Amino acid sequence: MLSNLSGSILVKFSENYAQIHGRILFPLTMFGILSSIVTIVVLHKKNFRTPTNLILQHVAFFDTIVLVSYNIYSLYFYIIHQPNPFVGQSPFWPWFAIFHSNIGLTAHSIALLLTCLLAIIRYTIISKPKQVVVNSTHVIILVWFVALLVCLLMIPNYLIWSVVSRPAYVYLPHLYTENSTEIVYWVSTATGERLEKMSFVIMALCFKILPVFILIIFSILLILNIHHVRQLRERLHRRYVYVSSSTSSSKRELRITRMLVFITLFTAFVEFPQGLFFIASGIDKNFFFLYAHLGDIWDITSISSSFITFIMYCLMSQQFRVEIYALILPKCWTKNSI
Repeated sequence: MLSNLSGSILVKFSENYAQIHGRILFPLTMFGILSSIVTIVVLHKKNFRTPTNLILQHVAFFDTIVLVSYNIYSLYFYIIHQPNPFVGQSPFWPWFAIFHSNIGLTAHSIALLLTCLLAIIRYTIISKPKQVVVNSTHVIILVWFVALLVCLLMIPNYLIWSVVSRPAYVYLPHLYTENSTEIVYWVSTATGERLEKMSFVIMALCFKILPVFILIIFSILLILNIHHVRQLRERLHRRYVYVSSSTSSSKRELRITRMLVFITLFTAFVEFPQGLFFIASGIDKNFFFLYAHLGDIWDITSISSSFITFIMYCLMSQQFRVEIYALILPKCWTKNSI
């Protein structure tokens, strides 16, 4: 009884929230697209060319793909043609919904795994600086290896969905009677349960549970490393008078590491609830009902995580802010303000 009550409350919430979801999501995606483009342009500049920033550039690139797709999807399905966008429409938009789902999941999963790669490489660089050398070529190879791997793992999900045409009353009995001749093009599964289960397991393990586990582990390792470096600096400060001038670069590296820890922890925080729901759904299918009706909330959290790099750099890097001023404002203004 309690589960039925909570389920009905969740259904009402999701239906009511769907009425305003597009109006919230659309401006968020616009801001996200602009911030991602600015991040890519600024991090491409000579002063920012490091292996970690190169990974962040690619994260922003794949986030931009997700944001553009969400932007078009939210505009059409939530704002222009709500609440029944498939009624009276051509098959194009249902196919676009499938394309949006596939491209969004693929690009988001690539960005998520690249964030894991970022944490691993950053920890490797600062823990073994003399033993491990990571350059731009290594990063490019790793980035596109991750992208190819994600695309291959997503193949079962690509094959699941298709577009079918049905009488409108089948899907919308509260709006159409059996005598209605209105046709609806609808998204439906096109394969058997075996492929669906395979896709679900891959999504749960490879794109939810494993990345969150990696992010948490390496975030903890980076935090411990920050603590170790801070203690080392304090010891040096006690021994040497002029230590401040000799450790300016280490302070910068420490600040960058701290910023990357914020980014990885925030990403883990966003993805962790979805990972829990995926695990619970594998045990009890009723949890998938809850997960599906929270889909719009997952959209908002995923979109929000896409511009965390831009926000963290703006907050923690004066050089990044100066580059943004130079990029956006006219030259005469930047000369007076800097």
